[in-house]
Amino acid sequence: MNNTLGLTYPTRSGAKAKLWVAGMLSIALLNGCAVNSRVTEPDLVAEKLDSYVVADGDIRHEVINEDVARLWQESEILQRSGDIETAKSRLEQAIQITPRDAVLWSRAAELELDQNSHLRAENYAAKSNFLATVDNTGLRYRNWLIIQLSRKGRGDLLGAREAELETTKLIKP
Repeated sequence: MNNTLGLTYPTRSGAKAKLWVAGMLSIALLNGCAVNSRVTEPDLVAEKLDSYVVADGDIRHEVINEDVARLWQESEILQRSGDIETAKSRLEQAIQITPRDAVLWSRAAELELDQNSHLRAENYAAKSNFLATVDNTGLRYRNWLIIQLSRKGRGDLLGAREAELETTKLIKP
């Protein structure tokens, strides 16, 4: 059965506010539904995906494989409840099913960045950029922001500046 399920992951505030901006830019490029940020019980994953729709402002992505959709949703719920390691594990399982999904790699990069795993975050974002289509500007912009923050977190200020220049290229007409 080829149902198209949409999933979304919310953006961050504070130090990662630039990622939120990237999410806003990506809305026009990516379609789907979202996981409600108030849901914290992993048991609720079995409920209908449609019950987790939230407002605009999130990165949207079409997911065809129901197992990937379920794993993504579990990852989001676990992340919100503070179980980051299990959340990352669920996302890695989704990536094993669809290893060429650029959005999954980007989300994995953001989770790594949230845990200050800067090198891994940069590598995942670079992989996402490699897999992203040329016309997926919003996702590539988001990935370059993750790379910029990762490099800055490692003290690579020159590399962070180079990443910032890449983001500038993507937002100019």
